[in-house]
Amino acid sequence: MDLAKQEKKLRKLEQKAEECLTREQAQKIIRKADKAQRKINDAEAS
Repeated sequence: MDLAKQEKKLRKLEQKAEECLTREQAQKIIRKADKAQRKINDAEAS
């Protein structure tokens, strides 16, 4: 995966997290952010 793409995705998720209104939305954003962060960590480890 492209590292820059995942970092961009994390920034977008951070903006969404600030605007979310429900717990369910927040949990969904957290799951997506965790996945993007794992991809970044895997790319850096390689």
